[in-house]
Amino acid sequence: MGSYERAARMAATWDSPASDGCVHAHAQRLGRAAAQLLLPTPAPPPREPEFSLVIMLDGWMARERGPDWGAAPRKKNPQRIAWHEIKSAVIYRLEQRVETRGGRGLLVEKFAVATPPETAPVDFGAAVQAEARRRGLGRAQVVYLLMDGAVWLWDLADDRLASALKTLDFHHARDHLWAVAHLLHGEGTPEARAWVQPRLKSLRAGREARVVRRLEQLLEAPAVRPPAQQVELEREGRYFQNHRDHLHYQTMEEAGAPRGSGAAESLGKQLQQRLRGCGQAWSRQGLTHLLRLCVLFKNRDDPLLWN
Repeated sequence: MGSYERAARMAATWDSPASDGCVHAHAQRLGRAAAQLLLPTPAPPPREPEFSLVIMLDGWMARERGPDWGAAPRKKNPQRIAWHEIKSAVIYRLEQRVETRGGRGLLVEKFAVATPPETAPVDFGAAVQAEARRRGLGRAQVVYLLMDGAVWLWDLADDRLASALKTLDFHHARDHLWAVAHLLHGEGTPEARAWVQPRLKSLRAGREARVVRRLEQLLEAPAVRPPAQQVELEREGRYFQNHRDHLHYQTMEEAGAPRGSGAAESLGKQLQQRLRGCGQAWSRQGLTHLLRLCVLFKNRDDPLLWN
């Protein structure tokens, strides 16, 4: 349910009345217990077919109570709210990716990882690696890793998932190409669209080296632009230089693998429905415990709490 109050109202409909405070206390007890669970690795079937594993990494912002949450109304500029990132991941087998009759993508089975605010990247990486191992990381023929351009994500990938085929989320690459187009020709102009469209087509068609080389040529040409614009252009150019080996979108499409990290963004939206509702501002303990329960239920590991 979207809140403890709604959970209490739901319980009353089947003649099991419980106050929202009772539901809250029970969830917190279970959340503490979830932190101590040793999750077993499911045994593979005797004749397991070959499979590939997809791992997507992303993050989203949660609203916590700030240092001045309970401050008096007269306090000047109180910091009542603090925003912190929830690092999350989705793991699934490529063979579990199907389409509906309408052509919409659907994952038959997927598994989630989400860690509390201010979790160190190294600890988040360990959590992702541990869950991936539970889901067959060591037996996968190919491991596809998709994420955006955050530096810490790529450091994590090199540390924990070095052998994976790493791909920059296509939508982030597209946005950065549009940024270059706007710098060169002005935002929203026909010239910007005419510049970016063939390069996006080249990215999708396996000609990513040509796109990166074109950006490098822009940086090599004598600068005739305002200094601020030149600095931005150089920053975008370095972005693509750093990711020149992560733009293999045609290879991904031919393998039936995703080019974007939409499943990870979808997980973030699902968790936000419970953890970032209107007016919700969490204590760190309350958020941490409920987040652990949400992940356990999504991964169907919740029976381990009862047994």
